[in-house]
Amino acid sequence: MHAPSTQQLPPLDRRAEGPVTVYLNPLYPGEVDFEEILRLPSILEGLKGRSSRQPGRVSSWDWTPDWHDGPGLVVRQYVHGGSLGGIAGSLFLGTGRMRRELAVSAYAYGHQVPTSAPVAVRTEKACGPLVTAYFVSQRIPRAQDLLAFLTERGAEQALCVDRNMRLAAAIAAAVAAMHDAGIVHADLNLKNLLVRNAFDEPEVFIIDFDRAALAGRLSLRQRMANLVRLDRSVMKWEASRRAVSLKDRLRVVRCYLQSYPAWRAQWGQIARDYGSRHLRHFLSRERSESKH
Repeated sequence: MHAPSTQQLPPLDRRAEGPVTVYLNPLYPGEVDFEEILRLPSILEGLKGRSSRQPGRVSSWDWTPDWHDGPGLVVRQYVHGGSLGGIAGSLFLGTGRMRRELAVSAYAYGHQVPTSAPVAVRTEKACGPLVTAYFVSQRIPRAQDLLAFLTERGAEQALCVDRNMRLAAAIAAAVAAMHDAGIVHADLNLKNLLVRNAFDEPEVFIIDFDRAALAGRLSLRQRMANLVRLDRSVMKWEASRRAVSLKDRLRVVRCYLQSYPAWRAQWGQIARDYGSRHLRHFLSRERSESKH
């Protein structure tokens, strides 16, 4: 996937002190204490964190500094996932990836994509071109990721038809807003969708624009490919497989297409194509797992 075009992204404010460089979102409306961002690692030592991308490794914290007038902040440390996580850990080559995520996040927030307000990125030189980095964003109060929601609530409550229809519509609206802004999410999955008021009037927020791309006017194929990625994540975890039916998954696609009359008329063909893509992925995954 191509990196976002820097010509379309907002310029970042940059401040440096010694080996530490802080990149600030110039569009963030609140106050930011540069000195506290500088000493962020020592502040995090006194906070209770949780794992994010690398299981068993604390890399995300809730932070409510005195200077922040709002619901608080979320700090995420950049760590490698998968097999690379055990080798490189939190070391990255250069700061380009972090700066792009902050810029794309600011762009998304400024273009009415439902997401958290990005605040800053803190990078620190470790050895040569290698750096460690933290991403700071505003916390979305009373929200939890969709996988946690499905796991905690269980299939009985999560599968209420009326509630699921409202939730499907909220998911579809959030993804459509992101696509209408020209953004293709690199890792659209249940953990990167936050839901609030899931049982009443659900609100859905999209987070983690790491490696996301600005692609201008998105084609139907690009949009559906992103939705297929989300659908695959439903099948990845037992809790979501148990709680979400095929009808529920197709309902998200149908709600998504309701905003686009030209594509809405092609619903039947799109649904067949969507199902075929997922079936091909499922069969290839089954064959791969059977070999091990």
